[in-house]
Amino acid sequence: MESIAKPLRQLQEETSWFARATELRLLWVTTPGSMRSAALASIGRVEYHADNRSPFVLLEAPYSGPDAGAEARREQFVERFSSQAQRLRDAGVDVGPFPFSPGQRERSELSAWARWARDLALACAALRPPVRGLVVVLAPLRVDDAPAFVAQLRALVAEATLQDVRWTVVESDTRHLAPLLDELGDTLGLSVDASMDEATQQQDLAALAGPTPEQQVPAALPHPWGPWSSAGAMPNAVPPIRAQERRPPSDEQLLSSGLEPAYLKGGGRELQRLMLQGALAQRQGRAADAIELQRRTAELCGRLKLHREQVIHLLVLGGYQLAASQPEQARSAYHAAAQLAAERQLSLQHAQAELGLGMLDALEQKPEAAQHYAAAGLLAEQAEVPALALECWRMAGQAASEGHATSRAVECWQRALALAEALAPEAARATSAAVVARLLANVFAARGQTAAADQLHRRAFHIEHGTEPEKALR
Repeated sequence: MESIAKPLRQLQEETSWFARATELRLLWVTTPGSMRSAALASIGRVEYHADNRSPFVLLEAPYSGPDAGAEARREQFVERFSSQAQRLRDAGVDVGPFPFSPGQRERSELSAWARWARDLALACAALRPPVRGLVVVLAPLRVDDAPAFVAQLRALVAEATLQDVRWTVVESDTRHLAPLLDELGDTLGLSVDASMDEATQQQDLAALAGPTPEQQVPAALPHPWGPWSSAGAMPNAVPPIRAQERRPPSDEQLLSSGLEPAYLKGGGRELQRLMLQGALAQRQGRAADAIELQRRTAELCGRLKLHREQVIHLLVLGGYQLAASQPEQARSAYHAAAQLAAERQLSLQHAQAELGLGMLDALEQKPEAAQHYAAAGLLAEQAEVPALALECWRMAGQAASEGHATSRAVECWQRALALAEALAPEAARATSAAVVARLLANVFAARGQTAAADQLHRRAFHIEHGTEPEKALR
């Protein structure tokens, strides 16, 4: 699709130039959140560019908290540079010693930020020709402290001991670094906007969706059941059956293989058209058309016995109805999705339907919201999606708290924190586990349990920064 390919081509061109033009100190990439992963993958491939001589180190720790995430970022750098150095050694490339190892605790009077700058310089010193310098790909998952973010980048780019470090910064849905790029000018800074053009995106959807239902002629069955056709100049005709050519399988043969005959005989093609036409109508603000097309998509999934897909499209239908200010119709769609998911034991989709019902009840301040959120938490656990389960239990606790059921809220939040324990530190950091810890701390503080409240505040800090408060504030 050109709407995606065009910004990625532009990103590839600019990152390739950044690899060659080593006088540039900073490459600033702005992208919507939906394209963040694709942008990072494209940037990562530039490490293998013929003109590049620098290892790439990706850092995603958020800019938040008292130290703006400096300690978490430093620990992430030590871990990932150590792994990068070992890969180079395994490939026969000489890399000198780096004095720190992942998980190593250091007693120092330096601040976390100063220690990270020192570690960057030591990493550059460890590299040997033909490898030279570092490219730090800074892609924070969240930026809560924008002034610190900009000020640190400004200081790092100007730091005399870090002249061999170059920076690629990826901002998703924000443009905090615009003033710094203006300061650096074209000689030191380069920017690229990897965003999708809305008009081009709609053209892509329209091309994929094909004609609208009003414009369509009756769909012909695909070969080998119907006329053979192509998008080129070949005739729309049924070719003669050769003696050695096998006839298409019968419906009974397809069913015995687990395939629905109607899906192969045009149903799959029609499903794609309806789904894309509905998405296009939603993008163009044609709410009534989008809802009708999405309803037909869900119904067709049912006829084709695509039960999981039918639940998913019922959930999408509910979203379209909510966007069109039709909450009762959305509730019916979510109820239908929940019922079908329960019948087919689709735990993840059932959890998503319960979340939708909980959201509707929460908007209307109904106490049933907590029950729906808790049901979603249980189902997400069954589906083995702990991050989603954690968020469901957080919302269940929030709804219970707003209904003055404090004991139930505490139970829900404690269950959410228990799920956070099973997550990797970076995964837990990307959830609201720290928020849950602080909510619990507030409850215990109100009860006069100051020691428990203090412990929970420390736990929240550790989740966000990967270290204890005392170490981060040194």
